[in-house]
Amino acid sequence: MKLTVQSPPAPPQAPTAPAADPGGRRFSRALAALRYTPGRLRGLLAVLVVLILGAGVTGMTAILGKSAVIEETTTQSGRLSVAALELYQALSQADSTAASSYLTAGTASEEARAAHQEALRDATVALTTAAGEVETAEDAQLIAELNARLPVYTGLVESARTFNRLGEPVGATYQRQASTVMRSEMLPAANTLQHNAINQLSEARSAAAAFPWPAVVLTALALGVLIWAQLWLTGRTNRVFNLGLLGATVALIGFAGWLTLVALASASHTDRSHEDGAEPLELLAEAHITAQQARAEESLLLIARGEDAAAAERYAEQTALLIDDGGLLDRLGEAYGDDPALSEPLAEARESAATWSQGHDEVIKLAKDGSYTEAVDLAVGDDDQSLAASFDMLDRKLTEATRISADRFVSATGDAQRSLSGAAVGLSALCLLALVSSAIGIQMRVAEYHA
Repeated sequence: MKLTVQSPPAPPQAPTAPAADPGGRRFSRALAALRYTPGRLRGLLAVLVVLILGAGVTGMTAILGKSAVIEETTTQSGRLSVAALELYQALSQADSTAASSYLTAGTASEEARAAHQEALRDATVALTTAAGEVETAEDAQLIAELNARLPVYTGLVESARTFNRLGEPVGATYQRQASTVMRSEMLPAANTLQHNAINQLSEARSAAAAFPWPAVVLTALALGVLIWAQLWLTGRTNRVFNLGLLGATVALIGFAGWLTLVALASASHTDRSHEDGAEPLELLAEAHITAQQARAEESLLLIARGEDAAAAERYAEQTALLIDDGGLLDRLGEAYGDDPALSEPLAEARESAATWSQGHDEVIKLAKDGSYTEAVDLAVGDDDQSLAASFDMLDRKLTEATRISADRFVSATGDAQRSLSGAAVGLSALCLLALVSSAIGIQMRVAEYHA
């Protein structure tokens, strides 16, 4: 038989006290404090601090953001847009002058070759500038493709020129190949790069012109609370004015007014930079490039002695796009014909384009009839009645209008930047003044309950 020893029963344990909840107690005390006027005043001050700080932070963020976007418009995206435009124009001009130089001999040929070399240099500079400004992988790929194809095009043009000097007909084949590489590969890539840059510029313009609604809404809420607080205090204390809250109200009104004025002013200048600068620049660039492409097709058609049907069709398409009703020059005339600075160069450009187009049929007729020398002289000669003179006048007038529009774009963008000058500092000062005045006005009433 085994004996077992039982241990005595354990003493009863006292119930565990609930864990302390300091956060809950503080919240309860805060709710209890709101039943009394001092607590309500402190709660009112907390609401005002949140609203005023929110308005100040969002307002200054909006102004600094606008300033940064406008700065980007004049620097990175602006430089990329200009470089892409200059690249497209330079490549088109290189194609046009290469075909024209193939037709001429002697001094005229050297002048055309010099113009071609200058266009290639401009294209290289624009390509280098664009390479330093691109941000997307697509744009970087376009730059790489253009860098790879430019030497190929240059080599074909030099081969055409060499065979042409030797009197070998195969030179015309090389010239057509060079023009095909330019039209089918290089110009489409440059055009895509240009449109990407314009889209980036448009996005930046939209951001710069956006109105700072969050800051205005928070400011309006803060003003509403301030006005309600003063009316409430008047009813509780029978005092008409609370100087602290009145000062905060004046400061917030100044904050809202200044913020609204600078936002509207910068948006107005930004819109002006688009309407008076970017929009005409885009149309003028398209007209300039279309004219250069038509000139290149005309030269190719003349090289083929008028028997290149594809070149004739492409020439007709380009000239229709340029000078027909509803064409680029017509659209420019309708949009800016009343502009004091642009009306004259645009009118002379249209007149020169019409003269050039009218003489084209005679040049091709001479080439087909066997009067090739006369056709070449009429197309690229130094005579004032030649098509070269009309095309050069068209080119000069489009360049003049482009320069005017570019100057307007730069001026309007600068005005937008200047309209924001000092706004961030001034708005922060008004926001701080509103905070301090609100705190003083509320604390003065709280102190009376503890006196």
